Amino acid sequence: MKILLLLILSIPIFSQTKKLDTVFCDCKQAKIITINSKTVYGKTIAPKGFGELKEISPGKQKTNFAFEKEHNSAWYKLIINMNGELTMNIIPTKADDDYDFMIFKSGKNNFCDSLQKHKINPIRACISRDQKELNGKTGLNYKSTSEFIKHGIGPAYSKSMPVKKGEVYYLVLDNVYEKGEGHTLEFEIAETVLFKGTVTDENNKAVQAEIALTNQKGDTVIIEKTSKDGVYHFIAPITKNQSYNLNFYNDSSFSFTKSITLSDTAQLKSLKTVLPKLKKGNKYSIGSINFIGGSVQYLPRAVPSMYNLYKLLKKNPNLRIKIIGHSNGRDMMDEKGIIAFTKGRATSIRNYLAIQGIDEKRIEIDGKGDHEMLFKLPKATDSEQEQNRRVEILVLDF
Repeated sequence: MKILLLLILSIPIFSQTKKLDTVFCDCKQAKIITINSKTVYGKTIAPKGFGELKEISPGKQKTNFAFEKEHNSAWYKLIINMNGELTMNIIPTKADDDYDFMIFKSGKNNFCDSLQKHKINPIRACISRDQKELNGKTGLNYKSTSEFIKHGIGPAYSKSMPVKKGEVYYLVLDNVYEKGEGHTLEFEIAETVLFKGTVTDENNKAVQAEIALTNQKGDTVIIEKTSKDGVYHFIAPITKNQSYNLNFYNDSSFSFTKSITLSDTAQLKSLKTVLPKLKKGNKYSIGSINFIGGSVQYLPRAVPSMYNLYKLLKKNPNLRIKIIGHSNGRDMMDEKGIIAFTKGRATSIRNYLAIQGIDEKRIEIDGKGDHEMLFKLPKATDSEQEQNRRVEILVLDF
């Protein structure tokens, strides 16, 4: 027994924690990352120092968008594997770490030598001070209009950039602080898609509207407006295997949201959207305020539609509404329970509107349980079942 116990104690105990990825502090040892539609690298160990060479300094780059000096740097060689628009998130493991970054386009095999000799300037850079509300995150996104962010307090993100398959870029990060805890890199390449269509009311009269394209997290990708004749025409990035919402808004019409994916490209070139005028007694379906199954919690991508509802109520102070909750079946609940449950979904939306500043007296709630499902079980697909988990809006006064 003692021998067996000794054998057990001598067996090494292996941690289930994922091993941290390596970083390289010099250009010539840059970590190679091939970027497809969505690519993640990390978490990494913390970069320590500038390596064998200080490749970045204002003296070597004729620009105001270079690091003051390399402190704790990490180099990456990015090989682009598809055409599209590149976005990037640099996520510090420790929020107090302050990462700056620069991106260079490589036109030659000896890029690192050229960087040392020929004062190559970056094509994207963000050297601004860390933003606490973002927990230190920085990178490239669609919202930013600036390719370069200089020293001092400023935006945390630079503008996304178009890339082509086969291109090579070098990314260098610099953490200003010592004793950091590494980082994670998230890359995404989206295909550019043409959005073209018209917006009218129920009588086929042109409606001038705001159009917001949002992703499945509820983040805004791009905001556009129709012309006075209700026509719109713009190009925006869409990532494969992700869903998006097109949110249409007008101050005197009921807002509408359409869910789309990359497979809808042909349809998006000739889309006709109807925004009905607000009218007392009418019931409206928003199109995207849906809920997690078995929960009164709305999905993240519902938030832009909820915000449009808030804007409508704020713009029209005489507007009073009833929010009506629905379910996708009762899951062992009795009639009384399922009605109360769907009222809970309506209450979640009312609470959101109240937090935004809308008087709760303007909002009634109701629940229909599973009596008005859009798609009947058991034949409904997962997507159709999600659409059953919704709210509708009844205009009580306007």
